[in-house]
Amino acid sequence: MTRKTLFTHLLLALFLLCRGEARGQFCPYTPYRLSVHVTNPLGLLSKAGLRLQYRLSSANSVLLGYRHYYGFFPGYQAFGEFHRYFSIQNAENEAFFYGKMGVGNAGYAPKPYFAGAEDPYGVVDGYLFAGGGVGKRINIGHFFIEGNIGVKLASPIEKKDDYNKNLFYSLGPGSFLDCGIHLGLQFFDEERNMYNHSLRAHKPYINR
Repeated sequence: MTRKTLFTHLLLALFLLCRGEARGQFCPYTPYRLSVHVTNPLGLLSKAGLRLQYRLSSANSVLLGYRHYYGFFPGYQAFGEFHRYFSIQNAENEAFFYGKMGVGNAGYAPKPYFAGAEDPYGVVDGYLFAGGGVGKRINIGHFFIEGNIGVKLASPIEKKDDYNKNLFYSLGPGSFLDCGIHLGLQFFDEERNMYNHSLRAHKPYINR
């Protein structure tokens, strides 16, 4: 076997490896352009929502989200996020840092849970929030599962003294702990479009 033939075979093997036919531990991962997230299905007893994600590049993406609350604090949240991704361990696992900020509106409805109880608290009305943290995303073709953990700070737009602060900042939409598990679908596989350089493959992050 000549050097030229050997070199050609090595290039072909690397191409197949990174395309997925023989995917290995240290291959880069080329992401999908658009994603739709089901927001935190574990929290469906009190809220539901969606996020739309657009990849600006393989490592950077922006998200727009909407969340509807129907528990103690019925209302909504609208927010934006920024994710910075790194591929880890194998080609299709990604770690990320994220930041988020948004606005919400919250009422107060404890009666269905504590019928007949006297409750002196009022509504929260509008509030602002911001936060950030870390997460991990596992891509399985057009499907993915993503988890995150971080912190969030929220504050009413108008100063109020009569809302239930303990509940709002612990289990309500102003919760200090920002965590969840998200499921979703992703579309437009840019790996097949080699002319779009904005979504070229990740440089893999290798734990040594």
